[in-house]
Amino acid sequence: FGSRYFLEQYLDAFIDWIHGKGDAKELASRMKYLIVGGDLVDGIGIYPNQEKELVVRDIYKQYAMFDDFVERIPDYIEIIVIPGNHDAVRRGEPMPALPKDMVKSDRIVRVGNPGFVNIEGLKHVIYHGTSMDSLIAALPNASYANPEKVMVEYLKRRHLSPIYGGNLIIPEKVDYFVIEDEPDVLHCGHVHKNGYTSYRGTLVINSGTFQDITEYQVKQGHMPTPAVVP
Repeated sequence: FGSRYFLEQYLDAFIDWIHGKGDAKELASRMKYLIVGGDLVDGIGIYPNQEKELVVRDIYKQYAMFDDFVERIPDYIEIIVIPGNHDAVRRGEPMPALPKDMVKSDRIVRVGNPGFVNIEGLKHVIYHGTSMDSLIAALPNASYANPEKVMVEYLKRRHLSPIYGGNLIIPEKVDYFVIEDEPDVLHCGHVHKNGYTSYRGTLVINSGTFQDITEYQVKQGHMPTPAVVP
């Protein structure tokens, strides 16, 4: 929310689908949880000249747009959100849950980044994925085109930020990036690219974005897959 590349018409279509107005009504009716893996908003001053790519330059108004979106989701659907590197929390990871003075809706379950959540007996690890940048730079054959392959490297290493110094880490008494138990689902975002695979019984999902490709992403060589909901 807040970016001039935000694909509002596709998000509207997704909300219509949730309400049973499209194809696959039976599948839509079974949806009970909506999990957002970070970057609810485009934020302010995240990268050079970002302000030129914003239609809303007030962070509170950007989050108000998200609150409006939440109100359009049926009450029986539980909404779980973690912050990303564009959100209004500290840049260093692990990140605290989004504050209530930003996201005011009482509908959502706020979780830190990374978040470890048990849903209907299934263990979910939800991580925005900022450390993917350092892994892609360091590992042979790793690329932004296949984020699921990078996420498998998290599982092999049992750690969500395995390269020291690659991205900003806040020292804590507990290492919140360690994957203690084998998860049923590993869910990331960050790179705006859909990806799916399975690794030793863990479903690996990168959930993509509702933002079209930006000029900054073109320069970085990113190719998003916008408006594809897993």
